[in-house]
Amino acid sequence: MTINIIMSNKVESYIFNSINNYFLKYIKEDKIIISEKAIEKAEVYHYHRPNLEKQLNKNSIVTVHHDLEDTDPWLDINNYLDRYREAETIVCLNSNQMNILKENGITNTVLIPHGVNKEVFKEKQKKINLNDKKTIGIISKRYVRRVKGEIKLIEYLKRLDNTKINFIFVGNERRNEYEIAKKYGFESKLIEYLPYELYGELYEEIDFLMINSLFEGGPGNLPEAIYSRTPIISRPIAMVSDYLEENINGIKLTDNIDKDVEKINEIIKEENYKKLIKEINKYEIKILSWQEVIDKYKEIYRKIGK
Repeated sequence: MTINIIMSNKVESYIFNSINNYFLKYIKEDKIIISEKAIEKAEVYHYHRPNLEKQLNKNSIVTVHHDLEDTDPWLDINNYLDRYREAETIVCLNSNQMNILKENGITNTVLIPHGVNKEVFKEKQKKINLNDKKTIGIISKRYVRRVKGEIKLIEYLKRLDNTKINFIFVGNERRNEYEIAKKYGFESKLIEYLPYELYGELYEEIDFLMINSLFEGGPGNLPEAIYSRTPIISRPIAMVSDYLEENINGIKLTDNIDKDVEKINEIIKEENYKKLIKEINKYEIKILSWQEVIDKYKEIYRKIGK
């Protein structure tokens, strides 16, 4: 079977490149062709950017990579709906996407969330940090439109207890938040680039992963945190809504800054923190490996391309 993965333009994307490499790695029995435009006579066509197409080929699937409630005009759901309706199957990363598509009359959806690279991350118990300070990790690239919640983060930095919290900022262009954290008296560490094979060690260094994003499809760091048993502090968005259980593997932010600061200050207290780590170490990990993710795609390919 020939499977054509279509990118629809020449713009390079680290995320798409990483995902495509998993398809190439874990599908050996079929021919995978990655191209800008659709080739002729493939059995299955898999689109990542359907909004750039005028019409999808038959036997096509689409993966929804973005937040369908995103207010960016480029990502407006109306730019996608016609193409989604032409697809044989729409793969969603989270149940929020599925519900929104259902509200728009689209029900031929399948839930396949992002996976975790088990060559980089190893399943193990989370160690309890006995130091007075707990380390919060911010792991994401900074975007110009500050979609990762940078404004909210600054408000947290103004109010959180800098005698109880450290920060690690990981990602391109994160120096701005790093400098602001230092300004407000937080011990901070900046890593603008980290080879992916070292990310497993990174999660051993942080006590909490914080996700402040306004909009997300994944995010990709959520499976990493869950698999490494790292507690999550996050807005209830995207995959977070499916995986974060309050006071079991983290806490949910409310968008009320003062209330959120109170919740964060409470969860890092020694008694509450130790209780959370004990809970998270008992928690059944439900994250798929990337090989398992690709296996689920293969099932769809078989149905569509038969």
